Amino acid sequence: MGDGDAAGPARPAFGPGAPAEAEAGEYLPFSDRPFRLRMGVRALDLDDWLEVDGHFDDDLALKQRLVAERPDEVVAAVDHPLARAAAEELWSLVAAASPRPCADPTVHPIARCALSTQEDWVVLADLGDGTPVLAAACVCFPTRWRLVEKVGLSNRAIHAPVAYYDEQLGDPVDGFLDRLSVERPVWRLNWNLVDDPSLFQPVRPSPSGPDAEVTADNVGERVWLRVERQTLRRLPVTGAIAFSIRIHQRPLASLAGRPDVLRRLDGAVRALPDETFRYKGLAAIGTQLEAWIAQALR
Repeated sequence: MGDGDAAGPARPAFGPGAPAEAEAGEYLPFSDRPFRLRMGVRALDLDDWLEVDGHFDDDLALKQRLVAERPDEVVAAVDHPLARAAAEELWSLVAAASPRPCADPTVHPIARCALSTQEDWVVLADLGDGTPVLAAACVCFPTRWRLVEKVGLSNRAIHAPVAYYDEQLGDPVDGFLDRLSVERPVWRLNWNLVDDPSLFQPVRPSPSGPDAEVTADNVGERVWLRVERQTLRRLPVTGAIAFSIRIHQRPLASLAGRPDVLRRLDGAVRALPDETFRYKGLAAIGTQLEAWIAQALR
């Protein structure tokens, strides 16, 4: 990708060297139901708050590089006492749960959280005007969005570019965030298809047509299912909300022998409205993907 070496190498796919979730379970959250944005939250057992797999060392090494070399792109915080206090509170919880907590006292506590886990971290806090905003974050593995453009914004403003978000999810999510309690943390999944397996992907491509390098014959190796496992929990002292983002990805070739999953994926992509199809960047690969799935189902 255009961001050079800091993007890091692609992870191994399923098979030798694959992440532990290949054995413990997998995330295939797409649905062939009629399209509608859904929160899809589930109760979270805090024993499962963090996920650790065989890429732990590599992921943390890449995060350390990004925080050291591109801090303005991956770390941000509002200059407000509550933003700092919430990040410190989150850090105390992460440090107790991480198998290898970051010991560097020179970095912001929100960065320490990200340098201790494969998850990225966002803190939403009401800084005085009655609306929670992105108060602090360390996001090393964004899926085509820039942290610097989101800091200080409300959840609704953060998601303004997402097609149909305001009309379908704006009010429900705002109400959910207001009601989220310390005792009831949750998790959810989000998915996309990308033609770049780099973990650091802050740039959203704007293709004018199909990507000539992706064909119906090589989609399986050139297109990746990228899933975000997100958790939300209310912090008991500051009342801020801790939001984690954990990336799981796999090449579509890993699904080639699973016709039920491929049919569901095909239905999910076909059900996307044009605006969502474009927002997800699928214009570059959609035609080839459709042909590849058809071939795989023969």
